[in-house]
Amino acid sequence: MHSTFQSSSSGQAIVQNATTVGVEQLVVTLHPGNDSSVEIQIKEDTSGDVVTSSISINQSGLQQLVRWLRDQGAVE
Repeated sequence: MHSTFQSSSSGQAIVQNATTVGVEQLVVTLHPGNDSSVEIQIKEDTSGDVVTSSISINQSGLQQLVRWLRDQGAVE
């Protein structure tokens, strides 16, 4: 597996894994402004079939997620 990481000044980061069966991408996009949301998208391209899943989380949801991750000991 070959992994790459790209980021942009516009607030997007992409982690890409190339495997023997296809390409996987994790795309994180920050949307600054009134809602300060983040969009997380997972793309899988295997044998020409592309599957995409995404979720958008607002600032309040992000704060709850960080609290939960701290409670779980995943972040400090």
